[in-house]
Amino acid sequence: MPDGRAYLWIARMVESSRGGYGAPSKKFAIGLGCDLLHADRLVYSQGLAFDDPATRTPIGAGCKVCERTTCSQRAFPPLARALVIDDRRSSFAPYSTV
Repeated sequence: MPDGRAYLWIARMVESSRGGYGAPSKKFAIGLGCDLLHADRLVYSQGLAFDDPATRTPIGAGCKVCERTTCSQRAFPPLARALVIDDRRSSFAPYSTV
């Protein structure tokens, strides 16, 4: 997290459908997490290097308040920064900001 805290997160997508091809379906994203202090008690932590910061994926509290400008997964631009619109430039992150 931006404040230095670290967590182990587990995420999964669950889908339910009734009917055949093209029928409406329900999709849910489920995420569970715990502080790294407790992660060694979970089977999902086996083989993970908790002491190596290079293996961690930085995340924020939410796209609109996150200050990480190079996040490729950003769903919304940050509220505290102005957007930069330049049709001659491309970037890996979906929103360029000042």
